[in-house]
Amino acid sequence: MSVTRAKQRQAEDKINQARRMAQAFAKPLGGWIATFQEAIGMSAPALAERLGVSRNSIYSSVQKEKAGTISLNQLDKMAEAMGGKLVYAIIPREGLVEEIVMAQARKKAKRIIKRTRAHMALEEQIEGLRSQEEMIEELAREIAREMPRDFWK
Repeated sequence: MSVTRAKQRQAEDKINQARRMAQAFAKPLGGWIATFQEAIGMSAPALAERLGVSRNSIYSSVQKEKAGTISLNQLDKMAEAMGGKLVYAIIPREGLVEEIVMAQARKKAKRIIKRTRAHMALEEQIEGLRSQEEMIEELAREIAREMPRDFWK
């Protein structure tokens, strides 16, 4: 296995692990800032004092988190001030990383097989070929294994 492929495998494992862990929790209705404050019993004025900002700044940050417009840097600072740690991840919407890779490989394989079969049909060489679906799956597995540079095009 090449170094590049080994690094990719490690990244896949990390993403798949994060996905499994993320399924165990969802963003609380009031957001993480307010929920963490509530859990540790820290008021907005106390948090504001720790951060050296106004109380209104804390309320604004809570609203920004709810709206999805807070920066990771700001969220990280607030977590630190409360004795917490910001954790974030990008994970697949559904399934595992391998499924995303295979879906893309199938798209690419389908284009290649359709083009090849069209040329073969013009030359009347299509007789006796395996089904298009079998050919696509076989080529998709090969493409996913090799993952050329233009894989996502």
